[in-house]
Amino acid sequence: MRKAEFIKCLALFLFSTGFLYGVGETYNVTWLQFQLVGEFHEGGFYFSFSSLIPLLGGILIVALYEKMFKRFI
Repeated sequence: MRKAEFIKCLALFLFSTGFLYGVGETYNVTWLQFQLVGEFHEGGFYFSFSSLIPLLGGILIVALYEKMFKRFI
């Protein structure tokens, strides 16, 4: 039973995060778009990524599901 609950929460997290990233890419919302930058200079390698807001949104949606809606389903 716990394995099924884990799979539900993981699926909800992946769907909601992917949905938010998709909205960002489709409608050019910069704070929802995934941006990855990697550069190599004489001083070394620089790696940066941004917009973790959809990840945090996915965690929030799973938390709301666990807290509020799980008992009704």
